[in-house]
Amino acid sequence: MNQVAQVMQFRPQQRDSRSAVLDHAANELIFAVVGHVGSGTSEVAKTLESLLKTASGGVPAHDVQVFKASNLISEWAVTVGKQPPALVNGKKTLQIVETFQDLGDDMRKGTDDFAAVARAFAVRVRKLRAERLGVPVTSSEPILPDGSPRAYILDSIRHPAEVELLRHIYQDAFVLVGVVCEESIRLKRVTSKYPDAGRTKALEFMRRDAKAVQKHGQRVSDAFHLSDFFLDNTEERYRDDGSANPDWDVPDRLSRLVKIIRHAEIVRPAQAETAMHHARAAALRSACLSRQVGAALLDRTSNVIATGCNEVPRAGGGVYGESFEKDDSDDHRCAYRYVEGHTKPYCSNSQEQTEIVNTLLQQVADIVTLGDEQRTELQSLFRSGAIGSLLEFSRAVHAEMDAILTAGRAGTSTVGTRLFVTTFPCHYCARHIVSAGIDEVQYIEPYPKSQALDLHSDSIQVTAAKWTVPSQFSLTRVVANETPTRSRPKVLFRPFTGVAPRLYGKAFAKDRELKDGTSGELTIGQPDWGSPWHLRRSSYAQLEADLAEGTDV
Repeated sequence: MNQVAQVMQFRPQQRDSRSAVLDHAANELIFAVVGHVGSGTSEVAKTLESLLKTASGGVPAHDVQVFKASNLISEWAVTVGKQPPALVNGKKTLQIVETFQDLGDDMRKGTDDFAAVARAFAVRVRKLRAERLGVPVTSSEPILPDGSPRAYILDSIRHPAEVELLRHIYQDAFVLVGVVCEESIRLKRVTSKYPDAGRTKALEFMRRDAKAVQKHGQRVSDAFHLSDFFLDNTEERYRDDGSANPDWDVPDRLSRLVKIIRHAEIVRPAQAETAMHHARAAALRSACLSRQVGAALLDRTSNVIATGCNEVPRAGGGVYGESFEKDDSDDHRCAYRYVEGHTKPYCSNSQEQTEIVNTLLQQVADIVTLGDEQRTELQSLFRSGAIGSLLEFSRAVHAEMDAILTAGRAGTSTVGTRLFVTTFPCHYCARHIVSAGIDEVQYIEPYPKSQALDLHSDSIQVTAAKWTVPSQFSLTRVVANETPTRSRPKVLFRPFTGVAPRLYGKAFAKDRELKDGTSGELTIGQPDWGSPWHLRRSSYAQLEADLAEGTDV
């Protein structure tokens, strides 16, 4: 036997690369639910738990555990000597919930960690996994999953930092579910649920929940738009008489999400999901220094007729960045534009705001003497007020305007179209949307600076109930035995629901065989290199070591 043969005889059996990767699959899923107070996140979490606990399409059931954020906060409070509030006659009051808000703020501030609640969730997941596996928990050793299908749900997210932490930890296995609910319905739920909550107190409670002044406070509005999947929970689960409401479709919506994740059935995108995917793709073209916004305009048959992004207009039509022939010397977007007197490119809107603030400060200084501390305080006050909300000094065409103008240059009518935009339209865009004859707008991210609803309440509505579609409106309609009446159509502005753009590719890509190679019959196979929701149970460094096993290295 030669030397090479002798070495091969005693070398450990080398696994193929694919097997090594699949052996590292954790087979765990992590969900979190986010929604403004009154939206019903707990109901959504319970429904999701029930669906995951049920086997479907040959996919085994998951072992599921729901963690409530309030319980995690209570546990932290006890460790630092704070007393969590007790229920009143077995029920929560608004005062109790506000105390939990205070404790949550203290937890984030006291630990100097805005993601403190999500961190506590991760610690509890680790501890529960150890209990399931029957292994001791030590502070330094990882608790490796055993490959059994498990799912963990956090009810609920209240700060964007919590989302970022969970995405970094659990990567592709993390799914954030955003719960949409009309504000009027949420207000009704809050006032009816908490006997000590009048309208005024309830509204203040809701405002604090959406976006507290302190950075360590609740910032649900900032976390909500980071969702992977949106569903509407405006409908009540039960009618006033206690009977089931057939219009409550949360289980159906969540069932579709579970099917997408499990690949038990073939699920393909809805028209709205594809449209918002186009809008998000358009947003990525923008080089705006403030934000990226995208829009997609659909005709009556749901074909995309134009897209747009917030970008600087270019002479001859359109905006910069759309040419296939890239010429850096001819790109005058703010990110690449050097103006005499400035050492760096800059945002014209921010620059103009600063000049207005400085002018006001000088006018105040002409009247009273300002110390350095007073000047800094006033500067911050002016910047955070109405001046900081000014929009008109931006050089960019907004995404909605870009899409409308693109359709116009092509001679395509915008009457009866639907607009999908990643951010709620500003009041400038709102007037163009109404004037263009657009029927409906769907959006993901809120835009607090917008005054669209206040300025155009005669032409815009935010509830789908009793909506008169503008393009299908007739000025006169004859009702039996009545004189012709006039109805007022309005453009519907409503939140987007469904698979979010960030999840679109992973949710709908064909990553496995869908038919039998001989008969051609539908047969859903397994992806060669694991699920798109794959989470490694060990580090990439350990995977490298496993791949090196049996080699000469």
